[in-house]
Amino acid sequence: MSRQVSGSRAESNSETLGHSKVEADKTRSQISVYLMDLWSFIPYYMARLCASLRAESIEVTLGSTCYHLDRNYFRKVGLTPDPILLDSGGGIRSSRLRRLVKAFEYLVNLVILAIRMTVSKPDILHVEYFTFLDHGFPFEIWFLKYVRFLGVPLVYTIHNVTFQDAPDRHRPMYRRAYHMADALICHGEEARTQVVQDFDVRPERISVIPHGPLFDDKPELSQTEARMKLGLPSEATLVLCLGVICEYKGIPFLLDAWKQLIESGASAHLLIAGTGETRLLSSIREKVSLQGLESSVDLWLHFIPVEQLPLLFLAADILVYPYKAGTTSGALLTGMNYGKPIVATKLPFFCEYLKNEENALLVDYGDVDALSSSLRRLIHDPEERLRLTRVADKEDLKNPSWADIAKATRECYDNLLKTRLESRRTNGRAIQF
Repeated sequence: MSRQVSGSRAESNSETLGHSKVEADKTRSQISVYLMDLWSFIPYYMARLCASLRAESIEVTLGSTCYHLDRNYFRKVGLTPDPILLDSGGGIRSSRLRRLVKAFEYLVNLVILAIRMTVSKPDILHVEYFTFLDHGFPFEIWFLKYVRFLGVPLVYTIHNVTFQDAPDRHRPMYRRAYHMADALICHGEEARTQVVQDFDVRPERISVIPHGPLFDDKPELSQTEARMKLGLPSEATLVLCLGVICEYKGIPFLLDAWKQLIESGASAHLLIAGTGETRLLSSIREKVSLQGLESSVDLWLHFIPVEQLPLLFLAADILVYPYKAGTTSGALLTGMNYGKPIVATKLPFFCEYLKNEENALLVDYGDVDALSSSLRRLIHDPEERLRLTRVADKEDLKNPSWADIAKATRECYDNLLKTRLESRRTNGRAIQF
């Protein structure tokens, strides 16, 4: 009897080591990754990362529905979202009905993925964004529990450590999600420190991998030509604030500083471009009207087609980022790629890339005088704008390439698979003894 048990254990150990050898081979060759953002909240980031990972011998499944504001975007850049996912809600015009249908489809898609992973597991599940987590619902936590039960290695990218419009909201939910992941990715050292300190995550579980520029193919156009294509005035000094508009991005703060700037006699034009929640966009329009800024502020508060985004950066003289919070910013990293002088708030993430008086002008959030003064300084002094631009070009602002990002992400995957392999070997020896 004991010999039979011992033989069975040896066979089991042999099978475990054999399976481990297969996994070891995967870490050195092609691995399969399910890259997940079921809501399509960050489509441009997903597209760049997905395409870059494929150059690293990674078989990536784009686990995303189509972006509701540009339903053909993924296909235009040569990518195909996972066809198994339900995806009709994004085509509905009514925003309220669209959100309801997308929410229903999202939950069904979680079930569909759970069933498929029961039958066919990827080597890595890489979660990029969970929409219900931001609102305190546990559905995605349940999904992660089941994925862990199946033994699928889980990587979670933390784009913002908490919900930026309300940083203290739903912290216990974030804690649960972060502790369920086998490996976490942050885009900056400050975010990593915050996750370690505020959520008791072991530092060795976190990789710091930069967020890359979302659009780095610059059209061969002059600033004047870009403005003509966009219908913008050719002579005025143009200050651009571009990106998805949220509470934490500080637009009211910017408008207060702009009012002070215009009242001081400065002559310039501010363009605020991007879409966001209807209530927030309405409040911005109202503030511009109440402050009498219509003649110096243009509001493009709608979806900006991807083809126009590079033109806007080319057309601008100055880029401004008046954020109140945030642990990453694709808008900043994209803007840095265009060699424009930047005025921004002193967020820790911004300070990892921008140095005050060296390659940007930095101010404290809420300091209206400082923001107004910094903008006035650049508007009135083209030589100062040129100086900041030259420094930015010389240093390249430490802007990471997507090839480097993909390599670092592959290394994160390999380290995770290697750790699991070593764990299985250790467990195998324990069974043998």
